[in-house]
Amino acid sequence: MGEDIPSPCDLIVVGTGLVESIVASAASRIGKQVVHLDHRDFYGSSWATFSFNSLKNTLGLIDEFKEHTTQSQKEASDLNISLNSKAVCNAIEKWFILDECKTENDDSHQECEASRGKTSRITWTKSELLKNSRKFNFDLSPKLLYSRGEMVEVLINSGICRYAEFKNVSGIYTFDASEGCLLPVPCSRADVFNSKDISMVEKRLLMKVLAMCVDYENKPEEFKEYESGNFDNFLNAHKIQGKIRKYLVDSVAMANDSTNFQDAVKNVQKICAKCSAVFGGVYCLKRNTENIIIGSDGQAIGIVSDNQKLMARFILIEDCLNPLAIIKSGISRAILITDRSITNNDQVAIITVPSANGKDPVRILELSASTMACPPGLYVVHLITRQVTTAVEDLREVIDAVFCSGEKEALDKPNIIWSLHFNINEYDSPEGKLPSNVYSCPGPDLFLDFDDHVIKARNIFQSMYPGEDFLPKVPDPEDVVLEDSSEDIVQENP
Repeated sequence: MGEDIPSPCDLIVVGTGLVESIVASAASRIGKQVVHLDHRDFYGSSWATFSFNSLKNTLGLIDEFKEHTTQSQKEASDLNISLNSKAVCNAIEKWFILDECKTENDDSHQECEASRGKTSRITWTKSELLKNSRKFNFDLSPKLLYSRGEMVEVLINSGICRYAEFKNVSGIYTFDASEGCLLPVPCSRADVFNSKDISMVEKRLLMKVLAMCVDYENKPEEFKEYESGNFDNFLNAHKIQGKIRKYLVDSVAMANDSTNFQDAVKNVQKICAKCSAVFGGVYCLKRNTENIIIGSDGQAIGIVSDNQKLMARFILIEDCLNPLAIIKSGISRAILITDRSITNNDQVAIITVPSANGKDPVRILELSASTMACPPGLYVVHLITRQVTTAVEDLREVIDAVFCSGEKEALDKPNIIWSLHFNINEYDSPEGKLPSNVYSCPGPDLFLDFDDHVIKARNIFQSMYPGEDFLPKVPDPEDVVLEDSSEDIVQENP
């Protein structure tokens, strides 16, 4: 494959994460020659989606690149590219079911069958679950699209949306720890006034504040007194307390009382709005990159990949490969397979569990078989929060409150069949330390949307190619005109 990789080219991209892939697609779309490499044997980096078996295999081989030893010649001025640490780490898997739903004891077998009939649910075993491996789709970094967000705008303007399918979020909830139950969050005027959980006075206060937030950019003068403060001051001034405060802070603004006022209001705006084509790019997986080659002027002129020099005008690398990046924080994650829905909603649901003591809340995303995340009769649940210690410890309290993980099945909670806990590192790349034609791309963050990553990709592209259109619309096949003049036809013999 080495001799087939074009060199020199316009752009070399190392890593197939979201930002890298958007920039590569945008550059290819305007006719630039792009070479896209990844040391892994799958696309997506920390954004990837896996079947059951492939997820287990990938996490087991996650440090394969780190163990690679280079034999290439390294100049003194070159930058060495190597994993600072594993982007996905501390993976811990646990099963909560038997290998088989039968034993040598016939009585036990009959008891299992009786249990199957009593619950009217399938009694899953490890072997049965693994047989359905390809029916699972596990996201390392699950995200949502805001209907007026940056990603939706890119998908529509570029025409890439025709290659994807979308599913609405059908329920938003917050968890009330004092009552140990879920509260549905009203997301529209009709939801607000149909809610039986809040009084008429609270409904009017809530609608007033939502209307103000939506109109924030048109009437900024009405918010001047709050701009230097936090969201807590704004809510107090408008007498937002009790359940409606919980709705606004936890599940609408997705903030906390100390969140900067402007950040919280912008999130309210996004939520209230809710209710690649690549031309000529060359992709190569399982291709290691050892060094960035630095020229005499201090600019990067190419890379060394599997002992081959590849030259390019610009180089883009993912942040976990940036030799100058440092770990700034982390994300604690869990993926659960459960036997029934938390919300009795067979679609897509978001639940926010507020955390005490100033910690970040835990976001829960529940997916049913209708999302192609799992076989019928099962649910895939993602839990996300800021890393404090380990994923197991950071999420233990919430999992114990919402799910059943004991030996006996619970009648009022979903039973966990399988769990995977892990952490994802977030990196900080110092500005101005890399050559000006080398760019570092951020990996997944704690937020549920894509907006910051799309903005980052657009900024990188515009820095590389100022004045060029960012992901212009792909022409429809029927609009493509093929010239067939006699001058373009080569004949072997007249």
